[in-house]
Amino acid sequence: MRVFSLIVLLVWALPALADTATVVEGTRVNLRSGKTDTYRVVKALEPGVEVEVLRQEQAYVQVKTSEGDVGWLPLRFVKIVPAPSKQPAPNSSIEELKAEIAKAQAELKQSRFSGDGASVWMFIGVGLGGLVLGILLGMVALQAYYRKKLNGLRI
Repeated sequence: MRVFSLIVLLVWALPALADTATVVEGTRVNLRSGKTDTYRVVKALEPGVEVEVLRQEQAYVQVKTSEGDVGWLPLRFVKIVPAPSKQPAPNSSIEELKAEIAKAQAELKQSRFSGDGASVWMFIGVGLGGLVLGILLGMVALQAYYRKKLNGLRI
């Protein structure tokens, strides 16, 4: 549960670390409402304009301008600058987090191996039973198919 809480907190904090992008020098780029050149132009961006990166998909990046316009740019016309990292946490916090992660890993390992062997054998038995049942049903279906096809003729 603690590992799950840690992961949720990390994912929740990711939007605060937004990347920025700059339009490549020497090009004027159309900010479009969709990911291809067939979508309408929202705005034309001059070289050197900085925008906030919202998401990146294949060869396009969705951005937001300082005026609040949202649209898509071809990835080849922008240079993405990663967000600056925040100040590192004090060493005591890092050590506490490492200890908590180690404890959670130990709990997870214990929960994996604490199960009894009966559940494993039950799982294997159900799997094999399903396999045998499938084979028998297949044989019956195949026999019915050939009976119908041959109209009851015996060979």
